[in-house]
Amino acid sequence: MKALWSGVLKIGLVTIPIKLYQAVVKRPLSFHLVHRSCGSRVSYLKYCPRCGRTLKDEEIQRAYFLDKEHFVVIEEEELERLRPASSKTLEVRCFVKPEEIPPVYYGDPYYLLPEGQGAQEAFEVFYLAMRRRGCAALGSAVIRQKEHPFLLQPYEGKFLATSLHFQHEVVAAPELGVRVEEDRLDPRYLKLAEEVVESFSEPFQPETLVDHYTQALLELIEAKAKGERYEARVEEEKAKVISFMEALEASLREAHRRKKLRKAA
Repeated sequence: MKALWSGVLKIGLVTIPIKLYQAVVKRPLSFHLVHRSCGSRVSYLKYCPRCGRTLKDEEIQRAYFLDKEHFVVIEEEELERLRPASSKTLEVRCFVKPEEIPPVYYGDPYYLLPEGQGAQEAFEVFYLAMRRRGCAALGSAVIRQKEHPFLLQPYEGKFLATSLHFQHEVVAAPELGVRVEEDRLDPRYLKLAEEVVESFSEPFQPETLVDHYTQALLELIEAKAKGERYEARVEEEKAKVISFMEALEASLREAHRRKKLRKAA
């Protein structure tokens, strides 16, 4: 596997040569727009509605709008002066408990590994130390002139380096949410809900995470490429449930039915 980035992991005065690898590859299907009558791809032109013509690249500049009518122009040279210089160091700022970081801050995961035999011992020492302490490392690196915060966690003989969102990117939304008050809940509901949770509990199975839409879309494309007709599978409408209690009881029965089927398989 080809590394995305190589540099050094800096923990205090210790430096460890490392490489960063992609842990997740997103494979969305993309479409092009074509002219219905001739099949040519449709191109998008940079058009000025006031002047009524297509513009060349040298006629266009960046602008940040303060409101609907007022804006400030930002030159490319000004942006270049502000961009941080890319570095080869992922510097650890501190160690934290992973559970202290709300999931909303988590971004994309990467694999971080030592580069070369000389780096392996230091890597192993910190890997074991962090695993024993149950902590993660919080650090950052400037990659391609952009700062990226990372959370490093021991994971299957490598560090899982998860990119983090900046604080200003996360929407706090304190006005959203419900006030959970156990005293006002019907204890029968809570008991049944706990039984449903327990009955539906099972070990995590990655193979169950299937993108059904993309799967169906690929089947459609394959069928049309062969000149065949594709019929989408229609989900059967489930029986409507009258009350919350009935819904809980029906869910519990469904959980027991699924468990019996798994045991019989």
